[in-house]
Amino acid sequence: MRTMEKRSFRTIFLYEFKLGTNAAETANKINTAFGQGSVTDRTIRRWFEKFRKGDETLEEQEGRGRKNSLDNAVLKAMVERDPHVTVRELAEELSVGVATISRHLNDIGKTKKMDKWVPHELTESNRTRRYEISSALLLRNTNDPFLDRIVTCDEKWLLYDNRKRSAQWLDRDEPPKQFPKPNAHPKKTMVIVWWTSAGLVHYHFLKPGETVTSEKYCDEVDIMNEKLRKLQPALVNRRGPILLHDNARPHVAHLTIRKLNQLGYETLSHPPYSPDLSPTDYHFFKYLDHFVKDKHFHDQTSAENAFKDFIASRTLDFYSTGINKLVSRWQKCVEADGAYFD
Repeated sequence: MRTMEKRSFRTIFLYEFKLGTNAAETANKINTAFGQGSVTDRTIRRWFEKFRKGDETLEEQEGRGRKNSLDNAVLKAMVERDPHVTVRELAEELSVGVATISRHLNDIGKTKKMDKWVPHELTESNRTRRYEISSALLLRNTNDPFLDRIVTCDEKWLLYDNRKRSAQWLDRDEPPKQFPKPNAHPKKTMVIVWWTSAGLVHYHFLKPGETVTSEKYCDEVDIMNEKLRKLQPALVNRRGPILLHDNARPHVAHLTIRKLNQLGYETLSHPPYSPDLSPTDYHFFKYLDHFVKDKHFHDQTSAENAFKDFIASRTLDFYSTGINKLVSRWQKCVEADGAYFD
């Protein structure tokens, strides 16, 4: 904008300030009238703060004019103070062009990255628990290796439609391809999986409308135990299995605990909100998601068949690798002081 244009906008800022309009609403009005990107919330907030202090002059403060050079230290301080600030807001604040801001951000090694989704916002208590359990399991495995005794399990929703919208390379005048909008309540089926470092032990698909209760979970434990007895008799009869599952309610119910005690299963300590420490989550289901990516199933039978195809495509190394990764993941958790790690 030219200087005269900027001053005209500032007159509107003052007018809206006098009316009691907030900065966001003022920006919306101006951008609607004059075009998106004409002004930013950040600029208007700065002027409103100036007006609140009793200064209603519409001239820039001395030193706020366009600069021939940009101080990287100032820019660095601004983005570290507010990592979510936009390039346009920085350009407005520092009275330089967007291209100048982008160039200097690159010079100081700053790049815009999306926030990373995490399973849960960990409290200090959660992080401490994760640290303590990971430390204890590392020490235990060093003194008495036990990874080959672990039986691990989890449940997962398998979607019928696993297609995702993505960008496409098209000719400049070619319209984008159409893609169906995802259903708010997609069709899906739940599968329960049990496995060890030696391979798959048992899996079961729930019927439509069926849920995992403690009674259902105990029934599946019985079935899994009988299969494990045939597949790895020495583990069940002499060494004793160690069950690694999360803290879902059916897993920690009194009925389940009694069942596991009857069968002679030790339950491995597992901190809450920790899929990054669960082999079924960080390994088995990760590769299953990749296998069904872009696939569309018409019914439960086709979804189950796809799961069977996935199982058939796995080698024995797949299972041992997933369990053996526990050691490095416990170590990473300790090094991160119990926080989530990459």
